[in-house]
Amino acid sequence: MTRLASLLVAAVLALAAGPLWADDEAEARERLRAFTEDLTSFSATFQQTLYDEDQYPLQENRGSAKLKKPGKFRWEYTAPHEQLIVSNGQRMWMYEADLDQVTVREFDAALGRAPIALLSGDAPLDDEFEIEALGQREDLLWLQLEPKVQDTDFRRIYLGFDDTSIKVMELRDRFDGATQVVFDNVEVNPDLADDEFEFEPPEGADVIGEGVGDGDSDW
Repeated sequence: MTRLASLLVAAVLALAAGPLWADDEAEARERLRAFTEDLTSFSATFQQTLYDEDQYPLQENRGSAKLKKPGKFRWEYTAPHEQLIVSNGQRMWMYEADLDQVTVREFDAALGRAPIALLSGDAPLDDEFEIEALGQREDLLWLQLEPKVQDTDFRRIYLGFDDTSIKVMELRDRFDGATQVVFDNVEVNPDLADDEFEFEPPEGADVIGEGVGDGDSDW
């Protein structure tokens, strides 16, 4: 486990135990409000780590993320394996290069595979989540989001903000495993073209779920 990952895991585990100052709570909520309400697009590089229930790292991936509201995102893994997840707000395409396979799903299925989907909607987060400010750890202000309706694989989400934007997103599943994403090179509201959020399967690729959403194939 890298030192940064160790610090972040320890910070999240310790959040509930530490004191929460009113100024920290107000600032954390304001950063979330400002970020989500003012956000129209987003790009960053990321490091994503999967942890088991004992917080032991099982897998690490790196890549880049782009988002454009409403509902559009591009989540691209570049190492150790290439994988691309793209949504135009209606469909989500998942392309696994090593298998030459494309899976098409409804957009609603996105969160588990591309955590940036959490930020891609227009509705306020508190419409769907109970939000609790947790205070400051490791120079980040943290919030906890708990789904009001437990209809996903994730029972709790942690968001960590630095002075400028979101820095860490961690999703906890029902078995207490975690998917943690650390963002770098963040750009808020860059100019992103709509065609970055469309996908045409490579010629000859195996397409599963073709035509999801309207009963017709575009290919």
